[in-house]
Amino acid sequence: MMIKRIAVVSALVMCALPFSLNHPVSATHRANTVYLYVEIEAKVYKKGVEISSANPSERRWYFSNVVVQPEDVPSYSLVKQKIMPYFSRNVMDPFEARGFSLDYGEQDVRVCGENSRANYESKAEADESLAKEIEYRKGQSGNIYSFELAWGPAKGEETSKPKLIYRDKEQPNYGAK
Repeated sequence: MMIKRIAVVSALVMCALPFSLNHPVSATHRANTVYLYVEIEAKVYKKGVEISSANPSERRWYFSNVVVQPEDVPSYSLVKQKIMPYFSRNVMDPFEARGFSLDYGEQDVRVCGENSRANYESKAEADESLAKEIEYRKGQSGNIYSFELAWGPAKGEETSKPKLIYRDKEQPNYGAK
């Protein structure tokens, strides 16, 4: 009887052993961390002023910083559920409060630019892709801005910090800070 108990206890210990030897994933680093950045193409013009040759619209791109993809929203819903509400509230609304209009739609929001990849396995890889996308856009006739994307609580431009990073001399530049 004693041998049976020892055998059962040993079997249970051996079954549990592989689980205890695995290193747990810490709360600050998840096993499938992926990185992304956002590109948004927009049209800017003076509010209440008809677009004309005397008052042309401005073509503008906004590029976010590289961030970890959130786990609480599936990637196919990211643009509608997270990115567009954040951008509208923290970049567009404060900008429009100064008398300008910033138009963009869901089709103008691209995760990781025009690449076929939706995300990157390392921050360095995403940073390199972002730099290439910005360089490519410099030849596309438009002004380029950066903005900070933060998934947590945000306080408008205080959080998003939009900043002109490339000025196309052929484009107007409305409301640059």
